[in-house]
Amino acid sequence: MSVTANWKYNQKNKEKTMEKHIKYILKYLIILSSLCNPIQASAQAKFTEIDGFILYSEHYPNPQSEFLGTIVFQNGSGSPLNVWTDNTTFFNCARQHGNALMYDRSGLGQSPPDFSVSIKKPITAQLVHSKLMKLLKSNHIPGPYVLVSHSYGALYAGYFARKQPHLVAGMLMVDPVPNNYQYSDQILKNFKLTRAKLKNISSKEAYQLDDLKNPRESNMMTADSFYQQLGFNKTKEQVTELPEMTSKFPITIISSSGMEKNPSIKGDWYALQKQWLNQHPESKIFKARGGHFLQLDRPKLICEQLNKLMKIVIQSSKTK
Repeated sequence: MSVTANWKYNQKNKEKTMEKHIKYILKYLIILSSLCNPIQASAQAKFTEIDGFILYSEHYPNPQSEFLGTIVFQNGSGSPLNVWTDNTTFFNCARQHGNALMYDRSGLGQSPPDFSVSIKKPITAQLVHSKLMKLLKSNHIPGPYVLVSHSYGALYAGYFARKQPHLVAGMLMVDPVPNNYQYSDQILKNFKLTRAKLKNISSKEAYQLDDLKNPRESNMMTADSFYQQLGFNKTKEQVTELPEMTSKFPITIISSSGMEKNPSIKGDWYALQKQWLNQHPESKIFKARGGHFLQLDRPKLICEQLNKLMKIVIQSSKTK
């Protein structure tokens, strides 16, 4: 979650916009030319229009996988989907374990902002989930789903799992935010500064403000992070109001050692993350050395855990 860490990551991407687009172009040329690899050859990048907004996604079918559902990746706050693809070691390894869907939430990466959000209608788990379900349905992405989330994306994955547990086969949570926590004083200070700046303007104007595109220089939040923070308490309520997490599927939580040194929340980061665990015999949580973006810092470790999780999921499906 570290909102600060996510801002830095997002800012780095913005500073390399041209490089990123060139990278995308090269990647898709490779995909089109890789006829010898059925996983790469069938990769699908799409812009999907749903109820007036557009979501960008990348779907990687894997016909060789024993798992017939889809691994759905949920990014953290302020992070585009390339938080999963920038490290090719993790990206190439993750795709081997099943069909994969990665997408940019509204206002991130290549998905345009949703200007219907506002001070009175912020970004919440319910809103994010509604859009994701429509994206899955519109593009005929098969379930059940293994939910892989990072940071703040854990709240959205957790909402999904508690809202529609029958569609979930397993969860891998990479340094997730707890399901009930408070932000650090510094984050709240940045939020108050941003709110004062945006209280009298529309979200369209907010997304165009230069100082919200460079939050490190202005001590404020990006527009996306602000509207997400504005809906934070509502998101926690929406998750809490749902039934407790079922124990019918395994949950793996990997906590970063780096967040203990500079937590962006109040309380014990690792201890609070245990809130996500259920009673499934294969569910677990453990610490890993590295920064908040473990999928970039420790790609082999994260993919190894995804591999173990998928084996459990596949074996479970055979016994049903």
